[in-house]
Amino acid sequence: MRTIDAVLCLPVDRWPAEDQRRWRLACKPASLFDDEGGELNDMRPASIRKYAKGYGRWLTFLADHDPAALQLVPGERITTPRVKAYEERLRNAGNGTSTRINRLQELAVIARVMDPSFSDCYIRRAISVIRSQSRPIRSKVHLRTSDELVNLGLQLMRSATDPRDLDHVLAFRDGLIIAFLALHPVRRRNLAGFRLGRNLISQPTGFLIVFGGDETKSGAPYEARLADILVEPMRTYLSVWRPVLAARTGRWKADLEGAVWVSEDSSPMSQEGLSGRIELRTRNAFGNAMNPHLFRDAAATTLAITDPAHVRVAAPVLGHRTFATTERHYIQATGLQAQRSLLEVIADIREGQNDVRR
Repeated sequence: MRTIDAVLCLPVDRWPAEDQRRWRLACKPASLFDDEGGELNDMRPASIRKYAKGYGRWLTFLADHDPAALQLVPGERITTPRVKAYEERLRNAGNGTSTRINRLQELAVIARVMDPSFSDCYIRRAISVIRSQSRPIRSKVHLRTSDELVNLGLQLMRSATDPRDLDHVLAFRDGLIIAFLALHPVRRRNLAGFRLGRNLISQPTGFLIVFGGDETKSGAPYEARLADILVEPMRTYLSVWRPVLAARTGRWKADLEGAVWVSEDSSPMSQEGLSGRIELRTRNAFGNAMNPHLFRDAAATTLAITDPAHVRVAAPVLGHRTFATTERHYIQATGLQAQRSLLEVIADIREGQNDVRR
């Protein structure tokens, strides 16, 4: 049986009894006749889970650092010395700026829910100090632009000529995944959950990409036409290469349930499986691996470099409600030039490259 200090995130059913009571109260539907509760009821389930994990991490820290504090009322536990020690623990564990800020923001939000009288002013000051003094622990100097990623995907697909050869099958599939993600930088969860007929809808002139509000992080529905350059490759994949993968019998074979991306064991590709293949192909091509999330950075950066006047289109491209989120997390470039959307920018870059090669 694991001890408390071995648990990274204390689950709700192991929180102190009073914390559990207040949490359940906050999650229940609000009532016109009851002044208590309902503070979290309007949140998306994913956000509620995020805050529960964040608060669970805080309680886990206290159980290890200052167990007596768990006997206090939730708001009384959150003192400047304890928050300072919590932040130091996070930093010493190798967490970067964004992670530490997220943990403190989660703590502040739930502390106010648990104790409406709680003041989070010193947590906000701590966040400001971290933001001004800290630096990201990961460098993005090896980030590639979206047109380079599209070119890699197309090269992999062109190299696949024999459906009887598994290496060729995987090359075509991986190339299509990379080109798709470069042109449509959806989140990894959506990439793994991509389903025929639900998220990829065939039309006479191409394909429609659709994600409902319940499938996106922002809660806003997403809809776009598949980039023209990928229409024929997608049709070829669905008619030639995907059936080969679907017919295989591997150890992990599972019901495909309409999954667009199929593993060599004939199962839906998982988030980890997709990341592994993308990182392998980009490492082989560029010398440094790019994970799926960096494709989102690449999209915003490509727009910032090539089309700064219209860089704000990156927000809806990435599924952000506001440009502030795009600017804060993804843009890795400066520069002032043209006026086009992501697909037009990449098409123009590639057309220019082709002109040079002639």
